[in-house]
Amino acid sequence: MILKPLPSRFNPELIGLLLFLLLLPFHLVIKKLTPPPWGTYWKEGLLALLLAWWAWRYLAAALRQRQGWPKISPLNLAVLLYLGLLLLRFGLDRSGQVGAWGLYISVMYLPLVWLVPAVLRRHPEWEMRLVTLTVGVGGFIALGGLTEFILDVPLWPSAELIQRQGFPDVFIYGAQVRRVYFTFDSPTALANTLALFLPLALILILLSRRIWARLTAGLAALLIIACIIVTYSRGIWVSAALAIFLMAALICLVQRRRWLVPIGASLVVLMMLSWGLFNLLQPGQAEAASESVIELPPTAYRFAPLTGIDQELLKSTPLHGQAVIETWSLFDPISGQHDTRPVLFERPAANGREEITYQVSVPPAGALRFAIVLSPEVWSTEKGDGASFHVHLAEAGMAIEGQSIFNRYINPKHNPSDRRWRNFLVDLSPWAGQVVNLHFIVKAGPTGDSNFDWGGWSELQLVTVEPDLFNAKPAENILVRHAGSTLDWSGDETNRDRLLAWNLGLDAWQAAPFWGNGLGTTGVAALRTNPEQAFVTESQVLKALVELGLPGLLALGYLWWQIGRTGWQSYHLADTPAGRALLLGLLTSLLIIFIEGWIYQNLEVKQVNAYFWLLVGMLAFLNEQWREKQNHHHHHH
Repeated sequence: MILKPLPSRFNPELIGLLLFLLLLPFHLVIKKLTPPPWGTYWKEGLLALLLAWWAWRYLAAALRQRQGWPKISPLNLAVLLYLGLLLLRFGLDRSGQVGAWGLYISVMYLPLVWLVPAVLRRHPEWEMRLVTLTVGVGGFIALGGLTEFILDVPLWPSAELIQRQGFPDVFIYGAQVRRVYFTFDSPTALANTLALFLPLALILILLSRRIWARLTAGLAALLIIACIIVTYSRGIWVSAALAIFLMAALICLVQRRRWLVPIGASLVVLMMLSWGLFNLLQPGQAEAASESVIELPPTAYRFAPLTGIDQELLKSTPLHGQAVIETWSLFDPISGQHDTRPVLFERPAANGREEITYQVSVPPAGALRFAIVLSPEVWSTEKGDGASFHVHLAEAGMAIEGQSIFNRYINPKHNPSDRRWRNFLVDLSPWAGQVVNLHFIVKAGPTGDSNFDWGGWSELQLVTVEPDLFNAKPAENILVRHAGSTLDWSGDETNRDRLLAWNLGLDAWQAAPFWGNGLGTTGVAALRTNPEQAFVTESQVLKALVELGLPGLLALGYLWWQIGRTGWQSYHLADTPAGRALLLGLLTSLLIIFIEGWIYQNLEVKQVNAYFWLLVGMLAFLNEQWREKQNHHHHHH
């Protein structure tokens, strides 16, 4: 039996829930405009107040009605077991700040799973309104992202990105095509959040009774699809398409619902319109340009299409500056071996400018081949803030500095993907036949802190390459190329970053296969408390294994099993086509989260976490309501 809340004209639960859902996508804006700690923890404070109010009302109702606690549903039992395991590990591990951050990141907005049904029991008319509100928020966010794409500038520069890479812009790897993120921390976070809204927008197109409402829902869906495209997050492209296809195929197979046909047709039309919108907004970005700098994965670096090595700079005497040659070794989790290379050691000058200059004669089709890295000894946040590597070129005998031909900031202290050799080829063919000076410069990071900026230039070589190596294919569509690189696991650098993360995660799990390494040992929590040893699993499933071992995997698996089981039961309990359609939208959004969770730690994203528990709470409410109707019907018959 469900306890009925005490009567009240004022419902802070509903008002607070609406504020939470409306403001959460703009958390970074609130955080910057509001002084700490309020700007940082307003959402946790609001949720805590709502939970306290809800708990007090239901406790009062239990005492007044003299009833026991309501029966716990299997879905709620799965949530409680998952939460219980997290609390148990936190208590047993006694890992202090590390465990506290790990518990927070793992729990985050889980209480919404109980708060949402509590609100809907008192205001069942808000069932569809919550869906409409969610889609409206998604449409507005998508509009902001598309505006950012059109203007070609970040509208709300991400402090996290600036810290990791030294600047707020994000581009497709190897191209100057902007990836948008609007008011989120990254393009991937924005794409994962928008993908949850898409099935709900499609369902609103079907369920809305008025033509203007259908058109509005269609516009929101169009904006959401277009914005997901220009985030260029390939994983969520695959996850969303696969989830929508699987759900539609399952329902067609089981129920033979004809209304899925117009939904599928509408989705195809919307995707075509979104593609057209993309090319209309930025037609110039659809074509690839010639690249003067190419970053290479280790295999391509070792076996680059070279026709010759003309000069080994590390074996030459510099024209200016002192050459300090050292040998550094970095472990490569993908190959399982140490990659040892000679390096030219250089660090920024405490005062003034310091550089190392070599004079070279550029051959036809000449290029500069090298790798950069910061010494592993300084991969901790208290030792500097990263460094930027620059190469300037000037004609021999010229007193001027010349022009910049290479500039790259790396920060292994906050960005685990920079904890390896970054390999490059720089095109020198415009200076073929000339004698030039190459100036190698290491500068301090964004804050100007030059302490511990121990930079290394590896294997500096003047080489000859294939003449067309730096020329992009004519009329190559960046979107098509980027989508095709999804399956390139040997040459694509972003895929290699993910492989790197998975290998690190599997190695960490094998070190403690049953009990795990403890809360806060991976992801956001680890980067905040122990950045020197931190890594990101790039998988929610692998995160559960690494931190909680087999019990964590079982608890997460049981939670998803009960979500699927509850959804399946609810679909058969629903007594109207509209109810089934709504449930289909909720389950498709949840399926997107489930699929993406295998290749991305998506529940660490605040917005994804909040809307995930919102959807689970709505699923629990629908199951509860339809089960009560069924029991009531059986009682009267």
